[in-house]
Amino acid sequence: MSNFSIAKHLLLAGAAAMAFAVPAHAQLDTALNTAKASTAASAASQQRVERDDDDADQMIREYRAVLQQKDNIALFVDQQDIYLQSQTAEIESLNKQLGTVEQIKQGMVPMMLKMAAALEDSIKADLPFRLNERLERVERIQTVLGDPEVSPAEQYRQVLNGFKIEVTYGQGLDAYEGAHPTRPGNIVNFLRFGRTALVYVTKDESEVARYNLESNSWEPMSSGEALALRQAVRVANGEAAPDMVYAPVVVGQ
Repeated sequence: MSNFSIAKHLLLAGAAAMAFAVPAHAQLDTALNTAKASTAASAASQQRVERDDDDADQMIREYRAVLQQKDNIALFVDQQDIYLQSQTAEIESLNKQLGTVEQIKQGMVPMMLKMAAALEDSIKADLPFRLNERLERVERIQTVLGDPEVSPAEQYRQVLNGFKIEVTYGQGLDAYEGAHPTRPGNIVNFLRFGRTALVYVTKDESEVARYNLESNSWEPMSSGEALALRQAVRVANGEAAPDMVYAPVVVGQ
C-alpha cells in the first residue's frame, strides 16, 4: 500500500471518530440538565411541603383558637342565663310586693294618725318643758299627715322623728329661758333634769319652784335650793365643767 493510501485511510478513521464523539457530549449535557432539573424540582417540592406544613400548623392554631372562643361564649351564655333567671325572680318578687303596697298604705294612714295622737297625749301628760315647741311639732306632723302631696314614706319619717326627739328629752340637762308659769310678762330660767324634774328660777333668784307631775302644779322651793340650782344652770349652759349637780326630785313622782 502506498503512502498516499495510508494517509487517506487515517483521514477517514479520524473523521469517523469525530462523527461518533459529538453525540456523546450532547448526551452528557442532557443528563446533567436533567439532573439539575430534577434537583430543582425536588427543592421546589420540599418548599411546597414545608409551606403546606406551615399552613396546616396555622390552621390548627386557628381551629384551637376558635374552639376556645366557642367555650368562652358558651360560658358567657350560661352566666347570662343565670343572671336572667335571677332578674326574673327579682321582678316576680317586686311585682308581688307592689301588689301589697296599696294594702300597706291603707293600713299606714290610720296607724300614723294614732301615733301622732299618742305623741300629743304623751306631751300633755309629761312635764311641761318647752311645751309650745313640742305641741307645734305635733301640729306640723298632723298637717303633713293630712297632705296628700306628701308621700307615705315622708309622713312616716316625720312621725318617727317626732318620737325620736321626745326620747332625747329624757336624757341630759337642759336650761332655757321662758315665760313665768303664772306671770307671763316675766322671764325666768327653766332647768330640766331629763324627765326627772323641772324647775324654774327667777332672774333675781328670789323665787324657785319645781313642777309636781302628780298635782300638775308648781311647788315653791327654798331660797337655799336656788344656790344649788345656779350651778346646775351654769353646767347646762356650758358655763361650767360637767359635774354632779343637785336635782330636786319629787318623791313618789
